[in-house]
Amino acid sequence: MERAIEEGETFALRDLVVRVGHEAADARWAEVVCARLAKHRNALVRGDALAALGHLARRFGSLDRRRCQRLVEIGLHAHHEYVRQQAASAADDLETYLSWRIERPGEA
Repeated sequence: MERAIEEGETFALRDLVVRVGHEAADARWAEVVCARLAKHRNALVRGDALAALGHLARRFGSLDRRRCQRLVEIGLHAHHEYVRQQAASAADDLETYLSWRIERPGEA
């Protein structure tokens, strides 16, 4: 994983984060990986990482709120449409599976 992140190959990172969201056995490790990639320079990687956070919420029933909620809320305001869409999906999952209240654009 570290090598994939260092090399920064978009396809490999997208594949990695999707697999982490769907298959990782260690919830905390998976959360750290997804949170890290949610800040990646590539919008497609960021979007997939945000969606993976939603998958982790569904699979494990918990996430570190301080680490994850703000990332999703930032993603909802992203310039890139794909990031916004994936963040919206993640927000839905966080609200559904963790009972969090996610601040969405236009809400105050």
